[in-house]
Amino acid sequence: MSDEYIKTSSKQQPYLSIVATSRNDNHGVDLLKRMQIFINGLVEQCDRHKLHAELILVEWNPPKDRKKLIEVLEYPNGEGYCSIRIIEVPPHMHDRLQHSDRLPLFQMIAKNAGIRRAKGDFILATNIDIIFSDQLMSFLASRQLEEGKFYRCDRYDISSDIPADAPLSKQLEFCEHNIIRICSRNDTLTLKTKERQVYSPAIIIFFKLRRIVGGVLRRLRLSIRWYRNYFLTNYRHAQLHTNACGDFTLMSRKSWFDLRGYLELEIFSFHLDSLLLYMAYYSKNIKEQALSPLMRIYHIDHSHGWTPEVEKDKSLVQRISSAGIPQISDQELQESVKQMRQDCYPYPVGKENWGLADEELPEIAITEK
Repeated sequence: MSDEYIKTSSKQQPYLSIVATSRNDNHGVDLLKRMQIFINGLVEQCDRHKLHAELILVEWNPPKDRKKLIEVLEYPNGEGYCSIRIIEVPPHMHDRLQHSDRLPLFQMIAKNAGIRRAKGDFILATNIDIIFSDQLMSFLASRQLEEGKFYRCDRYDISSDIPADAPLSKQLEFCEHNIIRICSRNDTLTLKTKERQVYSPAIIIFFKLRRIVGGVLRRLRLSIRWYRNYFLTNYRHAQLHTNACGDFTLMSRKSWFDLRGYLELEIFSFHLDSLLLYMAYYSKNIKEQALSPLMRIYHIDHSHGWTPEVEKDKSLVQRISSAGIPQISDQELQESVKQMRQDCYPYPVGKENWGLADEELPEIAITEK
């Protein structure tokens, strides 16, 4: 690799490490376009808000017949507030895992590899098709993040025809006016159809319980307020904001290491992100901090991802099942959360060498050209 990609000029040790994973396989169509928007926007916003950060891209199992990410993406110079590192997990390491012939990228193991090698005081796990609101970036730059908390925000899905070459200000304006759906704490609202789908398993349980015991409550003349308070006191996990949490989970470096990252199960990534939050809450007493509605992320819509429509017709689940790839079901997630709530113990404990700690992974540092 040319030396032009290995220079470093980061102004300061990063306060925030931003970790995402990808490979050059055109996943979801227009992958490189989405990645370029993500990288360009992040670097510009770090400069704009003077946020000392690093972006860690974990390139998992690079396809042998395609160029690597270093060759197909542009990496803006910026003013030096955001450095970029590409960490590669070679194909031979991927091939050691179960189902590697059917699942080309193990998302959470890949993110763990980046988290394990992150240098920031705080670490954000996200994805490569995200644009951060200016309000969110301003908050991150204010250095108000606290130890012992994990931070969550709402995700706004936007149309995929966002102009790639437009200035960031125009892209953010596009985001505000081209929202497809809103993934908030308890539900996902599709704006076109006004259809609202509950996502949180705990809230689903709440509504089922309300229907079952509704008649009894009416006969006993118990107030709705008392019932709601009782439920929330005894089923506190109903308060966790797990909707689209794989796109934004932010904690201190210490908290990530205490939890040993995401569970490194050799399965499809469904619910592994939610399990991490429950593990943080119940086993390590890490409290949730939900950010204000304006501190949001925008997600560029694409095929092959989760949407309420896809969940409704079961196409994604069926595609994964037909490929023989195991996954955690909704029921299994609920049972695991219930067990954690009762035992105050993680499910299960992660490995000491999580994040491929024993492996020497190739790395390229990009901060200027």
